[in-house]
Amino acid sequence: MKKQIVSAAIAAVMTVAIAGSSVMAADHKVGYNYLGAGAYSLSMLANNEKKVSDVLGQESLAVDDQFSVEQMVSDIENMINSGCDGVAAWLISDALCQQVSILCQNNGTYFALADKVATDEGVISLLKGNEYFAGACGPANEIYGSQLAEYALEQGWKTCIITSSAVGDATDTPRLEAFKSVFEAGGGEIVDELHADQQQDALPQIQDSLTAHGEVDVIYGTGSDYGVYACTALEDYPSFGTKVVTSGLDEAALELLNDENSPMAMVTGDCWMSGFFAAVFLQNALEGNTLKDADGKPIWIDDVQPFEVTPEKYPLYKKYFLDEFAYTDDEIKAMIGASYDEIVTIVHDYNLDNRLMAKYEAGIISADEMKEAGYEVG
Repeated sequence: MKKQIVSAAIAAVMTVAIAGSSVMAADHKVGYNYLGAGAYSLSMLANNEKKVSDVLGQESLAVDDQFSVEQMVSDIENMINSGCDGVAAWLISDALCQQVSILCQNNGTYFALADKVATDEGVISLLKGNEYFAGACGPANEIYGSQLAEYALEQGWKTCIITSSAVGDATDTPRLEAFKSVFEAGGGEIVDELHADQQQDALPQIQDSLTAHGEVDVIYGTGSDYGVYACTALEDYPSFGTKVVTSGLDEAALELLNDENSPMAMVTGDCWMSGFFAAVFLQNALEGNTLKDADGKPIWIDDVQPFEVTPEKYPLYKKYFLDEFAYTDDEIKAMIGASYDEIVTIVHDYNLDNRLMAKYEAGIISADEMKEAGYEVG
């Protein structure tokens, strides 16, 4: 692979943007909910939210929704009743966002939307008008889908099975629709579109689809769990040359990418950092520093960009994003008390290359490690 040249100026963005902006955080209890235990992506999202409280030495409360949509609002209400000053909410619909907004306003509790954000303009207006709304952060889901569709077409792949979560999911639906739009516009055919109400249902669905339709060029998993299930399903079809592409930097998916005998061909994602950034927004609001734009509206970012982790870069990603964390404790502390513009810059500059270069410039990553990953440094 061609070596990449990454500007030291880009690597220094974090240091320049947040220099001198940190404040001492007061004691707060922060709650966050997650859909259910067992899924890698959900665990990563929750852990990323918890990271902010841990670094600031604050109490946090995690609540498992036990895969029940009906339980989400009552779980958040229970967090508020247990003394949480703020809540990072993971909600799968506009209706739930509206309910939680009213709940938090009535209780004087700050809240932020983590990973899944509202899409209805009326609900968004309601949220932004709530004095206790700390902001929202979500990934650029359309880009997730379109990038992988473009990659598939570049490989000459023309037939595809899509495996995804339940119909209407706020994260996976835009990915799926963007993939379909680009793939079909480029001459590709979606031979089957699968939706699993529970993630584990995806495996038999994919197996049945392969039996019904035979060999296809590629399977797209809208989340990494679905991509991993696709690879598992293909084990029963050793003569197939079907490849797999997926959204979500699951460690299992990346291990498959590094296995030359695996059908996994491309994995992209952002390491579920929207939860982390939402927690930063929330903490700032709790400190009296609600992040607002020039019009006085709370911060709203729904375009955290995905990046590709190639086999060449995987060792650094695993060591410095999974085993450790993308940001140092000092960098996280400096985000509390930062301005709206500074935080927006930090979020939009977040990607694998910039973070690795920043760690290299800080002396955390050695020049040899960077060179092995394809970077020209030193």
